[in-house]
Amino acid sequence: KYWDKRSGLTEEQWVQRLESTTTLYVGNLSYFTTEDQITELFGKCKGLRKVVMGLNRFKKSPCGFAFVEFQTHDQAASAVNLINAAVFDDRQIRVDFDAGLTDGRQFGRGETGNQWRDDFREDYDAARGGKGAGLLKRLAEDPSRQVYVGKRKIDDSAVPNKRHRGEQPRVKQQDDGRQLPASFGRSKGGKGQR
Repeated sequence: KYWDKRSGLTEEQWVQRLESTTTLYVGNLSYFTTEDQITELFGKCKGLRKVVMGLNRFKKSPCGFAFVEFQTHDQAASAVNLINAAVFDDRQIRVDFDAGLTDGRQFGRGETGNQWRDDFREDYDAARGGKGAGLLKRLAEDPSRQVYVGKRKIDDSAVPNKRHRGEQPRVKQQDDGRQLPASFGRSKGGKGQR
């Protein structure tokens, strides 16, 4: 199951909210799908309260997702059962329960301002802005960047030179006793790999 780690909720709290939520996440929309079209589709289900389009963080244009809110959980559940996996605007859409819309979640979180998945895809999809950003491929081809693909460790103690706000830079020890600045080995952008 999906859990939005940036929501401010623990995974347990997220799952609890899903049991009574009236909000749905609608994904895999065309960038050209309008709020009116979504309102018309979900309006066929009883109890539609509002539709909030997902927007590119920078351009404020639609970027392939939306949140739909109903008056009751049962009405939202009915919409999931009826509309999930339907073909809408020539695309198979995904409709899932969401823990609730909070300020900022209506914006794409990718580097380009769209969704992350569009930043990483390499194919051409005219309905989702054309060519994907191919971010992972570009990063992997850049000799000045190190790319790690895998799961991030949550335990900070497992990351030896992890620095927290306000701490002084730690010094890395070389095998021969020389000291290197803590920023040694980081990319030119100044942000270390996490």
